[in-house]
Amino acid sequence: MNKYSNKSQSHQQFAQRKIVVLSKRDKSSAGRIDPRAVSICSVINSRNEYYTTSSCSGRCFLYVGDGIKSWHKAGSNNKRSVMEREGVQDSSVAEIDNELDEVTPESSKKMGFFQRFRVSHEKITDPTRYFNLLTLMTDDTGGCGDPIPSVGQFENFGNNAAFREMLEKKIVNVAPSLQHDSNAEAPAQQKEENGHQSDTETPIWLRYEPFILHVMCRSLKSASVLMSLARPSFKNVGLTSWNSSESSHEDDEIDVINNFGEVNDADDVTNRIGGNDKSRQLKGRGAKYLVAIWGDEGLDMPLSLPSSPRRGLFYNPENDSEASNAEWLAQLVNERHVRNWKKIERFVDAVKSMDERKEVDVDSYESVQDEAGFGLERFEGDSNNEEHEYLDGDITNSHICTRHSAKNARLASGLPIPRSYDVIGDVAVLNSVPEGDEEVLRKVGEWILNKNRAIKICVARTSSLSTTDRSPGELGFLQLAGPPRDPIVTSHYEYGIKCVIDLHHTFFSPRMAPERLRLSQQVARGERVLVVFAGVGMEALLVAARTEASAVVAVEKNAVAAECLRRAKRMLERNKTATCPGSGKGAAERLHIMEGDALDILPTLDAESYDRIIAPRPKEGALDGDLGAGEAGAEFLLAMLPLLKSKGEMHWYDFAADHELPRCDRTSQTLQSACQSLGFRMEVINVSKVGSVAKRQFRVCVDFRIIR
Repeated sequence: MNKYSNKSQSHQQFAQRKIVVLSKRDKSSAGRIDPRAVSICSVINSRNEYYTTSSCSGRCFLYVGDGIKSWHKAGSNNKRSVMEREGVQDSSVAEIDNELDEVTPESSKKMGFFQRFRVSHEKITDPTRYFNLLTLMTDDTGGCGDPIPSVGQFENFGNNAAFREMLEKKIVNVAPSLQHDSNAEAPAQQKEENGHQSDTETPIWLRYEPFILHVMCRSLKSASVLMSLARPSFKNVGLTSWNSSESSHEDDEIDVINNFGEVNDADDVTNRIGGNDKSRQLKGRGAKYLVAIWGDEGLDMPLSLPSSPRRGLFYNPENDSEASNAEWLAQLVNERHVRNWKKIERFVDAVKSMDERKEVDVDSYESVQDEAGFGLERFEGDSNNEEHEYLDGDITNSHICTRHSAKNARLASGLPIPRSYDVIGDVAVLNSVPEGDEEVLRKVGEWILNKNRAIKICVARTSSLSTTDRSPGELGFLQLAGPPRDPIVTSHYEYGIKCVIDLHHTFFSPRMAPERLRLSQQVARGERVLVVFAGVGMEALLVAARTEASAVVAVEKNAVAAECLRRAKRMLERNKTATCPGSGKGAAERLHIMEGDALDILPTLDAESYDRIIAPRPKEGALDGDLGAGEAGAEFLLAMLPLLKSKGEMHWYDFAADHELPRCDRTSQTLQSACQSLGFRMEVINVSKVGSVAKRQFRVCVDFRIIR
């Protein structure tokens, strides 16, 4: 096997691992990606060379205890502590739970304790309430903490009875010291316990943790490029863990930039950042290079003395003259938030500056097709502007070929083979009918079928998507090859979840798979989610199957699309790979389908009953875009906004010209006007370019939050 084959195999392994990792449920305390980190995670995951494993946009909180989140024995070097330091995601850490040291009553005396309060990823807006230590146990958010349901870090600690008993005892003992008068002198026997400060002598601390991101890279070269892009914004950037497999390391003479900023070969980098330290090497097939990026805006300061945790060092709520001190504390935190967010924005711009059509670690002999190959087959990718997408869940049958071999095979065939086409389920969909007679078209279809055994039929679109539901219609496709199929119905996988699609009567774009993943990653634990314009329901299915949302309601007018969603829901019940609680059966129970016009259904729903609304609305012809009247979708927007809770979020889809990107001020103004007419305030969280709908015209998604 030559080096080209080795590298192609390594890239396929990386693509498969990426799909597996991104398909898993978020196990953080919030159950979602932080809103301020969505943009950077999205642009990194959109590239074939990278995927994110963990992130935090920056947060402040009050805490008591040892100040470390891990619950291993003090000073131990077990696998969990190592993996947490290296930033490996929770699912990877979970795999080694059974190998941890057994906690006995004796060893538990060495275990740490750490409890956080009023965690907030946003600015402190009410300083006197937030820094009121008298209400620490009764006021969960302090007026500006995260408005999302979360769980403690100790929710999952296995069946270790000794640790459970120790933890419960700690929490019970700490609470009274925060709730009652602590001026009374503590008993002498409580001065020393378990090697820590006595529970009645627990000071309260303020901490700010800056942005942190862990990214798995496909090669040393791609890791080097990412680190060079991050360093102008963040000082702390480094390759923390790695695994150079034989297939990827053989004949690999790529120069990389190590943590010291020098250019060295792969072996030198391995020696400089850890040598043969096996604890820092990731196990598994294929090359893995984990890059850690974290900010330097940290803050850790005490707010009270050990002997009197209720009495603040800087702010006493019983003394009005000290209110300025609370504002000063808030300023310390808010300034760090702002600097941190600006650094994230610069990093996002740096990653976006990379050529979307070129992979940093791919030479001319490599495939230019999307490595995951799902939904988009490409033969000459460097001559057009189509985006690379991750679109399905099975790479084994996708056609991966080198640029030169694909081009030569296409030219040698003498047929008008298109440079790219969509793959929906087992159907290859050409965007237009190739030139030629019936025999030529048949040969084109058979050529495509022979290149990918997973494709069973090949069709070409013959009509534009001009109807209200954006479906091609009965005569919308011409079948070129494969067994006759009418209507053209197929099942399509995305990240392990299956949906049913009637190509004639519904609209579905496999190229929006990364966008659907981005949406599902923002859903927090316990949220109620409303999906309007649900179509065949891929967004609703992913949210129900991949998150811990308490309820998902899908609204769709198209009767055929609604029936496709009902069929997919029945299949979801039997899906054992769904990562949500209760697996597929639990996901299906939380998914509710409502068929009918959204303008008729939305007024019947309870006001302020949803935490999140997803609205992937279709294009409304001349009303949409920069030349439109600017009122497209306005009546739907006014019907949906009252359903959101205060600080609820909406993902609103619009259509914009290239000159309106990236801010999309026209769309933001439309949203602002609608919110003001209802008496709400709103703030834009993120603006994403989702895909192209025409030359220099794009579909965009504006994520915004309302404040009542």
